[in-house]
Amino acid sequence: MALNLEKLMKYDLIEDVETKMRKQDNFGSFFDFFDISQQIITNDKFIRECPAFPGSTDKILRSELISSVGATLAIEGTRLTEQEIEESLQKADLNKQLERKDQEANNSTNAYENIRKLVREYRKNQEGEFIYSEEHIKNIHRDITDNIDYIGNVPGQYRDINPTFGEPPKKSLCRKKYTVETAMSKLINWLNKEGSGPLSNNPLVKAIMAHYYLTEIHPFGDGNGRTSRALEALVLYVNGTNTYCFWSLANFWSLNRNEYLVRLGNIRATCDPWDFLIWGLNGYLKEIERIKGRVLKKAKQLMLMDYVQWLLKSKKHQKPEKKINQRIIGILALLTRTGEVPFDKFLSFSELTTLYHKRADFTRYRDFEKMSKLGLISFSTKDNTKYIEPNYKLLEYLAYEI
Repeated sequence: MALNLEKLMKYDLIEDVETKMRKQDNFGSFFDFFDISQQIITNDKFIRECPAFPGSTDKILRSELISSVGATLAIEGTRLTEQEIEESLQKADLNKQLERKDQEANNSTNAYENIRKLVREYRKNQEGEFIYSEEHIKNIHRDITDNIDYIGNVPGQYRDINPTFGEPPKKSLCRKKYTVETAMSKLINWLNKEGSGPLSNNPLVKAIMAHYYLTEIHPFGDGNGRTSRALEALVLYVNGTNTYCFWSLANFWSLNRNEYLVRLGNIRATCDPWDFLIWGLNGYLKEIERIKGRVLKKAKQLMLMDYVQWLLKSKKHQKPEKKINQRIIGILALLTRTGEVPFDKFLSFSELTTLYHKRADFTRYRDFEKMSKLGLISFSTKDNTKYIEPNYKLLEYLAYEI
């Protein structure tokens, strides 16, 4: 059965999925859902309990924000590198004339930043449950489309036209402005209503379905996709599933753009969001595992440097083969920043040449040989090129002498 306006206004597609699964005794799908959800919760808990690392966490926060902005723009056809987005933001800060792509990057960044501010203010006051409003969504849309002349669009206002969207191209089921207003009012009621089922009561499901419903209503003249993905990020942030580092599903949707648009469109044709939902949850798991990897990498960098500092401080009590010097500390500090790098290139870095200024080549060779024997670094060969990187596997089996 295809989705129609009457069915859309009920906002009960997830409840239908729950009913269908119960009738068919399809508990395997429920188990799949719970397994993915539990993995997300476990990974998110690990990330949230990790301390902030000065000079590193802020970089992760910034790069994830920029990455989300680039991803949500790419889905709409505006492709910018992270460097280009940073340059766009710098132009805006300097009040320079912005091209359309620069304005879109600046607008999406402002939208995500304002979502963070909104939720942080709510958490600071912590007065009951967060109450969604139409004004929240209008403000997001206003941020996203401000100062851009999209045909038929007024920032923060519902449309008077019915634009074509999606793949395959279609028009909204809400053809008139008054039906848009009714649908949005009911969407807000649904957002603020607590579900009673295992799916409808799950905040991850709520976020993905809020994204879908808003794209289906298509309430604005333009910028609906970006607004929908920002609303999804808002729901996730409100429910505390991405508080360490504000990110969204935009990266996953963008990496799988064609499939994303097809799966999104299939919901209207089938009235069944399950495939899109479970696919999106798997995508969220991949995203949160990626963030966990970044956090773990920094933790390993700090732990490795802590270990070599300990070796240096306890030098007097170490066996000769474990005695290290300050140069080795400098080499590893540089290598943890660069990560895996061609060895010849690494040797040419100015920081490294400074360490061995007026020293014989043998001194450098001896230091690298000692680091290799201590398991502090590892080498590999790819396409006849020798690479060097920190050996974080050492942390799995090293033993401190106490």
